[in-house]
Amino acid sequence: MPIARDPSASVEKITDTLYLITLPMPFRLRPVNIVVLVDGESVILFDTGLNLGGTFARFEEALREIGRSVRNIGHIFITHYHADHCGLAGTIKEISGATIHMSEIGTQILDDNHDQRIVADTVKKFYTRQGIAEETVDSYVIFLRYFRKATTPFQVDEFLDFGKVYQFGHTTVEVIPSPGHARDHVCYFFRKEGILLSGDHILPDSVFNLRPDLFCPEFRPAQAMLDSLTCIEDLPVSRVLPSHGAPFSDLKPIVAEIRRHHEEKKRNIRSSLTREGKTALQVSGEIFGVDLPGFDRFLALNETYVHLVELRREGAAVESRVNGHVLYGIQ
Repeated sequence: MPIARDPSASVEKITDTLYLITLPMPFRLRPVNIVVLVDGESVILFDTGLNLGGTFARFEEALREIGRSVRNIGHIFITHYHADHCGLAGTIKEISGATIHMSEIGTQILDDNHDQRIVADTVKKFYTRQGIAEETVDSYVIFLRYFRKATTPFQVDEFLDFGKVYQFGHTTVEVIPSPGHARDHVCYFFRKEGILLSGDHILPDSVFNLRPDLFCPEFRPAQAMLDSLTCIEDLPVSRVLPSHGAPFSDLKPIVAEIRRHHEEKKRNIRSSLTREGKTALQVSGEIFGVDLPGFDRFLALNETYVHLVELRREGAAVESRVNGHVLYGIQ
């Protein structure tokens, strides 16, 4: 049962050694779940939460509830390089000296995001080409600069070894590469317990939250997601601990729903295309609506774009450039 504290912050005992900690998120983003594995006095942490809005104090409080402190953390395993999953890694390492584990691809992404001038220029070029007004993109860049504060700087100590079984006490952990939501995404599988830490790869409400990797245009998020699901759906999983939302046990039905969602969105996007062509923004407006808050507009465009990439590769859509915009249409 959850240990009551506040609707947006809780500690739930999963097994004798595993705890799920739910930490609040600012804005209207959903709370994020992180997982603590206790090995004697030592703590192994899977993801960290944001470095915003008093999250670190909430995290310290949660650790005290299970009889540990930040100084007990010896290892930090990261699912992917997004702020709500690694934002506190630098702070925790500074206090505890913990070893930070992340994929080699994640380290490349970390390096790609190091120079904010390059990031801003890349973001502006991409989104204006997809049809978003320059002033709207500028506001998004300002938001990204602010959100950068949600991640304290850190360096990766060890690349994740996908063929290795990590052992802590009597608990073993396997790393499952699962690109899709992010190019560097991994899941963690506790085989003896049948527990999968799914990160943002599989969520209980079947959200298909995909985005292009602007520094790796050849990455295909939608296809990568589907391929990754194939690698995971037959694992002997009895319980899934997602990064957002409540734990669940019905893995296969949710995977099936993700696939159905993918095909439905791709079909709807294909139906919206014309011979004259439309920008990704125009298509996303028809699919997701036009009266979206600013950030949601970018999320909708991102998902639309990754489906357009697949339609183009299948020959079901063609791409052209008109007046600085990329248009997608049918022949």
